[in-house]
Amino acid sequence: MDIKELRAEIDRVDAELLQLFCRRMELSKDVALWKKEQGYPMFDSLREEEKLSSVAAKTEENMGEYARELWKKLMDLSKDYQKSLIDSGEVV
Repeated sequence: MDIKELRAEIDRVDAELLQLFCRRMELSKDVALWKKEQGYPMFDSLREEEKLSSVAAKTEENMGEYARELWKKLMDLSKDYQKSLIDSGEVV
């Protein structure tokens, strides 16, 4: 593959990732609503650590820390989004 083909493939993967990211954030909104209704805290450190460890363990050895960092960022974005929804009153 030449660089043009490689970049085109990356663009296709990026489009899939963006679609999945948007779906994940929609689900984060549902989680925020559930947490608010149940009086559950926005941050569950045990759940987060279990998820990060699981993600790292499921990747190839040399990608574990990169995957862990990516999921940490995804979870941080989800928590920020949930907080913004609650603070704005969108999730009551």
